[in-house]
Amino acid sequence: PARKSNEKRKMAQQLFLHLDSSISFPEKLPGSAVKWGSEDQSKLTSATDNTFEQVWISTPKPFGTPYMANLLRTMSPSATVTMCTSGDLPAVERSLLFGGFTDIKTDEAKKSVSAKKPAFKLGAAKKFKKTVAPKEDTARIRQEEKKKASVWALGDDDLAEEDVELEDEDSLLDREVDKVDIAAPTNVKDKNSKDCGTGPGGKRKACKDCTCGLKEEQEIDPNAEPKSACGNCGLGDAFRCSTCPYLGKPAFTSKDNVVKLVL
Repeated sequence: PARKSNEKRKMAQQLFLHLDSSISFPEKLPGSAVKWGSEDQSKLTSATDNTFEQVWISTPKPFGTPYMANLLRTMSPSATVTMCTSGDLPAVERSLLFGGFTDIKTDEAKKSVSAKKPAFKLGAAKKFKKTVAPKEDTARIRQEEKKKASVWALGDDDLAEEDVELEDEDSLLDREVDKVDIAAPTNVKDKNSKDCGTGPGGKRKACKDCTCGLKEEQEIDPNAEPKSACGNCGLGDAFRCSTCPYLGKPAFTSKDNVVKLVL
């Protein structure tokens, strides 16, 4: 019994993930609770399955889809999660809904959203009893199906040439083509051809009013750092996309190409 209680205590852990500095931690925290800050958010990806029984999170923005999948994976069945935010409350609610959580409840006064992980486990299955119809019903159903099939059935003589007059497919197409005036496109350009002329030394130079894309190609800096399409790269893994080049790196603030860790 003591061993079982210890195993249950290990499984029933509580996680407190604090990512929003404008929201304070709850007043009373259990001594065995796991407390993570902004620098610890990447630890969720390496956490084991079904670890946390209760999760409390403070976040300024809703999490990305990959991080929500890891959160759902690390929570045990029927575990609860509460997300407090200083940002968009409906967006956090949608992230929980699309992340696979159920029983979503929003408290606008406390600026929080609570939800539960479904009670079933991944790969769970249940057998269903197959009901067998009586023999009389089975025979009646088969007879009705034969009647329905016979309505659409064709005999050997139903498609005889003297009884059925078929339409010529070529004449149908010719009539449809005559109705449409097909003109060759005049505004299609070869993607490999450029309208701009060549400058000194045989190098191609973009025109002042370039429309073929050469000006944009010449302005691209190959050594430039990747730009954030969502604007959340510096916040950490919890807010990054699945294809983010900064995945696995700590949160940072970027200014003048100088990266500063947020500790």
